[in-house]
Amino acid sequence: MSIRRRIERSERLAAALSWLLAGYLRFVRRSGRWKGHGLGELLAELENGPVIVVCWHQRLILAPLVWPATPPDAVVPRDPSPAGLLSAHTQARLGTEPVAMNPKNSSLANMRLVLKRVRAGKSLGLTADGPKGPPRRAKTAVLDWARATGRPVFLFAWSARRAIRLGSWDRLMIPLPFSRCVYGYRRWEAEIPKRPTEADHDALTAELAAELDRITADMDKLARRPPDR
Repeated sequence: MSIRRRIERSERLAAALSWLLAGYLRFVRRSGRWKGHGLGELLAELENGPVIVVCWHQRLILAPLVWPATPPDAVVPRDPSPAGLLSAHTQARLGTEPVAMNPKNSSLANMRLVLKRVRAGKSLGLTADGPKGPPRRAKTAVLDWARATGRPVFLFAWSARRAIRLGSWDRLMIPLPFSRCVYGYRRWEAEIPKRPTEADHDALTAELAAELDRITADMDKLARRPPDR
């Protein structure tokens, strides 16, 4: 089978699976009891322009469904892996715009694709430990995007009393229907230097990881779910 046919087959499979996954997530959203936290500050900031929203990869799956902006103008960079392809199709069905990071392009060229959309008013969604982990270890990409865009960073997490875990590297969490669910946004107040040193990177990524762990633990507590170990 040619590379082109493999790509086309992967696209068709991802599109079909994403239709099922997006439908399931919409059903979960309708059937559950949901409560949001921190929406006021986020919506107030969105009046001034787009923001950067960051979460752990394991809590990504519901982010498009609870994004409060109207219309849901948000972009999400995606990697070219099969999992990234499925995620991209699902996110597109739920209202966000995936932007493919072409491995043949330079990092600067890929960044320009996203920056163009942010400058047009679209918020940016990122996973701090994605796309391949290690889990819950923040990378410097969030700092790079914050410096490049100049936009504020909001941390995001959700939790559900009833959910399952997949055996993926991030232990992706998927909520079950008719569950008590909570989600929240919290502004990250860190000041990011224009020319951060290696020590700055280390300190800021450690702080980002700690703050993401904190909001995730807070959502787990509100959902009455045992904390992650």
